This record gives sequence, C-alpha cells and structure tokens, in this order.
Amino acid sequence: MTTTTLTGIEDVDWASMNHAYGDASDVPDLLRGLASPDPAERDEALDGMYGAVHHQGDVYDSTLACVPFLFGLVADASVRDRGAIVGLLRSIAGEEVPDPEEVGGLFEDEEEDAAWVANFVDAAALIRGRADVFLGHLTDPDPELRAAAPGALAHLHADPARVFAALRARLPVERDGEAVRSLARAVGVLGVRHVELRPDAGRLLAEILASGGGDPELRLTVLAQLARCAPDLLPEETVDIAVEVMRVAHEDESAAEEDGAGAQEPPAERPRTDTMVSYLRDLEAAHRAGIDAHLADDLLRDLHIALDDRTEERFDLLHAQLRAPDWGQRMAAVQESGLLLTGWRAPNDLAVVLLARQLIEHDERLSRAALNELACVHPIAHVVADVLEVCLTEWEDDWDPSDWEDSLFGRALKALALQGDARAVPYLAAVLGSGGGVPEYLDHWVEAMGPAAGARLAPVLHGRLAGPGQIANGYHRSRLISALGTCAPAASLPLLTAALYGDHCGPACTAVGRYGSAAAEAAPRLREVASDASQGDLLRLDAADALWSVTGASDDVLPVLRDVLGSDRWFTRSRAVRIAGRLGPGAAPLVPRLRELMTDGANRTTETAIALWHIRADVSEVLPVLIDQWTAAPDSRPETAACLLEMGSAAAPALPLLQRELASPRRHNNSGAQGNMRYDVASDEALLRDCRRLVAALEP
Repeated sequence: MTTTTLTGIEDVDWASMNHAYGDASDVPDLLRGLASPDPAERDEALDGMYGAVHHQGDVYDSTLACVPFLFGLVADASVRDRGAIVGLLRSIAGEEVPDPEEVGGLFEDEEEDAAWVANFVDAAALIRGRADVFLGHLTDPDPELRAAAPGALAHLHADPARVFAALRARLPVERDGEAVRSLARAVGVLGVRHVELRPDAGRLLAEILASGGGDPELRLTVLAQLARCAPDLLPEETVDIAVEVMRVAHEDESAAEEDGAGAQEPPAERPRTDTMVSYLRDLEAAHRAGIDAHLADDLLRDLHIALDDRTEERFDLLHAQLRAPDWGQRMAAVQESGLLLTGWRAPNDLAVVLLARQLIEHDERLSRAALNELACVHPIAHVVADVLEVCLTEWEDDWDPSDWEDSLFGRALKALALQGDARAVPYLAAVLGSGGGVPEYLDHWVEAMGPAAGARLAPVLHGRLAGPGQIANGYHRSRLISALGTCAPAASLPLLTAALYGDHCGPACTAVGRYGSAAAEAAPRLREVASDASQGDLLRLDAADALWSVTGASDDVLPVLRDVLGSDRWFTRSRAVRIAGRLGPGAAPLVPRLRELMTDGANRTTETAIALWHIRADVSEVLPVLIDQWTAAPDSRPETAACLLEMGSAAAPALPLLQRELASPRRHNNSGAQGNMRYDVASDEALLRDCRRLVAALEP
C-alpha cells in the first residue's frame, strides 16, 4: 500500500543511518508495512520496528528520522492499528524526559557518545512537541486509537491541566471498555505526577469506581490508581471489591477449563504471525472477554504495589485471598504472601497460619509454593511448626535420596530446620545417612537447631565425610565440613584438621576455628596458610580468623589484615574489617587505616565504625557515624543496633531513630524494588528485638 502520508520517504538517506542490526536501508519497507491493509504485514512491520529501529528501548538516528512518518501514519484514517503506532511513539519518547547522564557513557569517543545521546533527546523533544495531536484522537472512531491516546497524553503532553480537562470530559461519553480503562489509568498518572491535580484526580477516580458498573478490570484498575494518588479516598469496601473481582475472574477461568475452552481465536481478518506483536495481541484478545484470571492477578499485584506501606489494607486483602475457596486465587495469594511478609512487618501471625493452611489441601503445586514461602519467612513461622512436623510424618516415605530437596518432604524439612526446631533432626539424619544430597547452608540449619541437635547429627556428618570413597560433589563435601564444624565434636577435629591440606581449606579453616584453643594442633597449618601471599585474600583471611580463635594471638593475624585492608576489592576489605573488630584492642595498630576507610565514602562505613568501637570503645568517635549511616545505609541497621546495644545509655542520641524504626511497617532493607524480591526476615527480626531492648532501656 502507498499513502501520501509517506511522501518524501525516498528523499531520506536511510542507508547512511543505523539501527540495531546495521544500516537502516530496510526502514522504508517497515514504515510501508505499518500502512499495509494486510494485518500480517502490519504485525511483522511493527515487530521489526521494535526489534531493530527501537531495539530494547534504544533510539538511533533512523528512529529519529521515522518520527514524522509515524505521526503521519497516525493521522491517516485509512491506516489500521494506529493505536499500536501511538504506543511506539510513546515508547520512543520515553516515560520521562531523557537524562543525558543516564543515556550517555556507552561510547568512549565523546563525539560518538554525544550523537547517541542527541538521538534520545531530540526524538523525545520532537514527539512531546507534537503531543497536542493526541487530544484529537480521544474522539476518533477507532476505539484502539482512543484507548492509546490517554496514556500518551498523560506522559507526554506539556499541559497536564488541559489533558486532565479533556480526559474528564471524555469519560461520560466513552463506551469502549478498554478506552475507559485507559482514561482511568491516565487520570491516575496525572494525579501521581502533578500535585496540583491530585485532589481532582482522586475525586474523579472515586466517581469512576462508584459508577464502574460490572467491569471488573476497571474496578481493580481504579483501585490501584486511587491507592497511588489519593489513598484517603479508597472506599471502605476496597478489600471486598478486589476479592470479588478475583473470585469472578478465577471462577470464569475454572468454568472455561471445565468446558475445554482455550484462548479465544483471533478474528478471521487478523491471522496469527510469528511475531511478538501478534502473540501479545492474541493474549490481550483473550483477556477482553471478561477479566482473565492472570490479568486479574497482575492488577491485584498493581494494587498491592500502590498500597505500599498501607499494610492494614494489604494484609486484610491477603487474608481474604488465602481464605478464598478458589484454588487459583489462593495460588496467586501464596506468592503475594511471600512478597508481603518478607518486605513488611505483619501485624499478627494470621498470614503465616493461612499460608500453612494451604498444606492440607493435598495439592502438590499449592503445597510446594506455600513451603517455599514458609522457608523465606522462617523467623516468624514458629507458630506453624506443628503443621510442618505433621507434614513430615505424612510425607516421610515420599522422597528419594537423589532429589529429596525438591520433594514436598524436603521442602517441609527445610522450613522446619530453618526455624531451629529439633523435631527436624531425625528426618535430617535419615536423609544424610541415606547418601542424599547435602543442602546448601546445612551449617545454618544445624546452628539454628542448637548444640543438642548438633550432637545428634555429628556422628552422621562425620561418617558421611569420613566414609569410604571420595564424595564426588565438591559442594557437598564443603557443606559437610562446615556443618560438622558447627557441631564441633571432639572426635571430628583430626578429620577437619586433615581437610586443611585439601581442596576445601577455606571451610575447613572456619570449622577448625570453632574449636577454639582445643584445636591448637592446627595452629601451624593455619599460620602457614595465613602467611602465604600466593594464596587468595579470602583464604588467607579464613585462616587468620581461625588462627585468632585458636591462639588468641594478634601477632599472627595483623600482617594479613594489614595487607588486605590495602586491597582495592571492597568484599575482601570488608571481611578484614570484621576480623579486625573481632580482635578488639589487639587490632589497635590498624586504627589509622580503619579511620581512613571510615571517612572514605566509597567504603562500607558502618562496619568500619563498628570495628573501631570494638577496638577502642570510643563513643564520641563512632556514634555520630552510626547515626548518620542509619539513614544512609539501611542494610546495615541490624549490625548498628547490636553495636548501639553494647553502648548502653551512651547510645541515647539514637533513640529517635530506634523509635521510628519500631513504628515503621516496612522491613529495614525493603528498597521498594518490584518483582519477585524476597528480603532478609531474620536480620530484620534481630533488628526489631535489639531496638525494643534499647528503647526500653533508654526511654525515660
């Protein structure tokens, strides 16, 4: 198809330009393909635009040259799929005005890099400068174009008040479902981005929700937008609305599965093509019949993200999901429980109890998912230990040594052992005695279960490590050494000392170090490894740390620490700093270097300050740094709180920080990252315990 919209396309020197796969000679054909009457050709052309001309969000000189032609195609009523072209323009412009500092730095040559940055900046300016045209598309006869216009306006138009007025005027007359949802999303975006519009945007969204009729997707969409820009206007029945929408979505999915219905066939005039664009369009078409369960799950995730620290609503919603009769809704809720419980502090144990409740459903997928999350939240899951023990009894015969960790039995054993529950010991002994795989962090399991459990497991660990034949898996051998060192049975010391001469010297050093002065016979070998400059820094530090535990003499350790503290690798420096702190006053010769590291912003300031405290116990030197780093380095708060606890009443200036921490609904290291992030619950629970003790001691 030819169109006057593409007049002048031959006058552009495309061959002199580039895209992701070389010169841009093929771009004119892609642009013509976007105007084709054949839907397959349009899909292939759009796929090519995203795959080459706008590859992974990049903007090339050919991308910039395409912009006027893309606007021309959108303006031509004879062109189909104009909504998709608006989406392409929006993507090229970016959700935010490009920052040259973020875009640049790809090329060493300054001129080449400046030209690269200019493509992004110029394309964004060109598209944003012509964003007025999208206002006219709000009333276009093409519903797909009407659905694409609001988002483009909300993100790209320079006059948000004018855009808001246009969206508000369009809402009462728009009849296409997706266009209405797009209008609602755009209103929410404007409310979030522009404080002056927030009150009006909130009220408008509340009105949409009140008159949303039977469109479940619209109701969930509006709830998420309200939570973002006007959470105080969320209705009291927010949880009920969300759960009802989820119920409808998952019941519809179940009914479709029972009827043997699959994804809807695309319309006859729209054949499938082997492109990502075609795949996504088919997926969206299947969703449009009502509200697809997977789409509902995604929208509910959006609502959770938008609610953020409003944990009362979030946990109420989670509890309702976990109680739902529908399997699909509970399955979605199980993953959400892990995200929520690891990132935020639960008001009570109900979420954990309901999570464990899924284990009695006799459904392998649901049980597997629930056990994964229970392992992630093990420090707060003691309330369900009895349930896990019953599960172990029930699944005791349903595992095989070769892959026991992947079985339901293995996952339940992991969750219970991580809690430090001694009832896991006989099951773990049976697994290890059978020759089954050795789990990662077995030493943590053994340590959590305590000395009595370690004494019961030690013979099994020793026998496995000393048994006939070499353990083929080096990781398994290393894990056994670490776990046996955690138990530290006297009979195993010769075995672990011998391991100092093998391939697993590092974990053997740590294991031997746990024996303290009882391992004096190992001191010569530890001294040899620590002083050998040809060894890696980490192995030398392992040996030095163990040597301090065994001999208590700093003279053998200080040279190693001095060497590594001069390293340019932060990880090894960090390890050396921690060992220096363990030496206490014995590390006094290292104080000048530690002070340098503490005042160097590129270093891990908190742990260096804590080491200096253990060496010099000078509150005036360390406390201001710890208070400053409490906000600057949230990940280090557990270690900081433990150090403040040691300071006692001298830590009083930190009291406001501690009080705020206890009042926060969010776990200390929750950075707000999205996706399947799981946070460190154990360190956060330790932080809370120390904060409570400190506040109790410091408050008047």
